[in-house]
Amino acid sequence: MRDFPRAARRAGAMAAATALAGTAFSGTAFSGTAFGGTVFSSTVFSGTVFSGTVFSGTAPAGTAPPRRPPAWCKPGGTLSARAMPQRVKIADCDLRGRTVRGANGLVAVVPSDGTSLVAHEIRTDGGAELRIAVDPRAGEITVGTDGGRVPQGRPRGFRAPAAACEDGVHRAEPSRWPKGATVQWRYYAGTAGLPVEPIAKAISNMVGARTDCNGEGRFAVPPDVGERNAGQADRAPNITGGATCGNRDRVNTFGWHAMPDAGRDVLAASCTWFDGPTTVETDMALQAQGKRWWTSGSCPAGSYSAEAVATHEAGHVLGLAHVEGTEHENLTMAPSIASCDDGPATLAKGDYDGLIALYGGR
Repeated sequence: MRDFPRAARRAGAMAAATALAGTAFSGTAFSGTAFGGTVFSSTVFSGTVFSGTVFSGTAPAGTAPPRRPPAWCKPGGTLSARAMPQRVKIADCDLRGRTVRGANGLVAVVPSDGTSLVAHEIRTDGGAELRIAVDPRAGEITVGTDGGRVPQGRPRGFRAPAAACEDGVHRAEPSRWPKGATVQWRYYAGTAGLPVEPIAKAISNMVGARTDCNGEGRFAVPPDVGERNAGQADRAPNITGGATCGNRDRVNTFGWHAMPDAGRDVLAASCTWFDGPTTVETDMALQAQGKRWWTSGSCPAGSYSAEAVATHEAGHVLGLAHVEGTEHENLTMAPSIASCDDGPATLAKGDYDGLIALYGGR
């Protein structure tokens, strides 16, 4: 506000008094505190207006002073999940719409539409998981992150891998599709000219319970969930060039996506949005830049099985989480895949048991 001379302000007040005398704003209005001292006397607006002191520098009675955000809640940029408490009060730091970084550099945008999110990466040397549960009713957001690296050599406490057809360990995500649902997805080809077949086979491997554990090639009773390719997608999965889960668009999109800003060891990323216990959208992207992919025939040295990687990601789509530990490395849901390893394209016992626990038998 400009600093007008006191004489001018006094003249303006007298003019207002002449214009509005007697009838307007009679009685006492806004009594209490304002602007330190008496601002308008009883000669203005006939009666006492703004009597006393206003804005004296103290909050009105019964009003708590505004909270100062915690030190880790910086106003801009990416926030670290490791620096914040597991449960964050929205009143202390509203994470909705903010970007959060978890283990192994895994990043996601906290949903602002009331849904929650689980993000995953699978790497050549390990994996990562970032879980973000938004509870508007409780006024809080819960953030958890896990990640590991494949140990070099034989680490202390090493346990030999269990046989794939005997290892029944599995972990579930916070959500799943409704039992009996058909998950409709669209395919995004990207710009590298890579084929749809490995991704389509991968989804089928999961819902059809494909395995090498018997002579039939499939477990006897598949899980009670289906899938359908609904055609080409007109845009990429909601996963950025840094393998960050962005904002959902209510379309399940699976395919190839260039992620130049992701870590050099990242093979694929997936994002699952859910409301309560129910999954509402999933996106999956295989790294189309800087990776050599094995899609048919014999495996060229240093290449990765597209079908095996996509089958692992399809497990996340259906609600399976990573299973850590060298003793479980023969599971499809182990969080790393070596070059020319197509074993994860077929389900181990634990992968199948996890699906049946989620969906029952068809």
